[in-house]
Amino acid sequence: MRLQAALTCALCLVALPSAAVRRSGEPEFRVSSLERRVHDRINDERTDKKVSELEWDERLSRIARAHSEDMARRKFFDHVNPDGRSPTERGRAAGYECRKERGTFYRVGLGENLYRGSLYSRIRIRGPERIYDWNSPEDIAKQSVDGWMRSPGHRRNILEKGYSQAGVGIAIAADDSVYITQLFC
Repeated sequence: MRLQAALTCALCLVALPSAAVRRSGEPEFRVSSLERRVHDRINDERTDKKVSELEWDERLSRIARAHSEDMARRKFFDHVNPDGRSPTERGRAAGYECRKERGTFYRVGLGENLYRGSLYSRIRIRGPERIYDWNSPEDIAKQSVDGWMRSPGHRRNILEKGYSQAGVGIAIAADDSVYITQLFC
């Protein structure tokens, strides 16, 4: 059975406990490296479409990571958390205000893309043995960005010329789900 990644419109990795038992063939995931790889792939898409690259914003990444960790911990997948906070409200609560001037008017608020996938593509069972087909960090980065580029709302966020900064935050849940949040300003 192949597990499919789920997407939601208009973007986490909770580090596994150090005492967690690694399964055979399970790749090691460095959250910060994977976050940067997703960011780089987004910039590759922007460059291919002649749109300026997004600057890495560590504050946005911390806010994004907190949302991914929250989704992994509380088992939800949505732009609005169970407390009713939107991306812009979560940003404000963390002291981040995004204001973009556009001629005679301005826009306030953060853009967000979300992705949920898995550490593995399938499990094969042979008697009592479970054999995992693990996704590499590069597989996860590619799957998330490719999925977003196929979704009109996500694609619009990625290619929005008005955005100049972005942050990516990733979390891995206890059930091996991978949550990725990307915030844009």
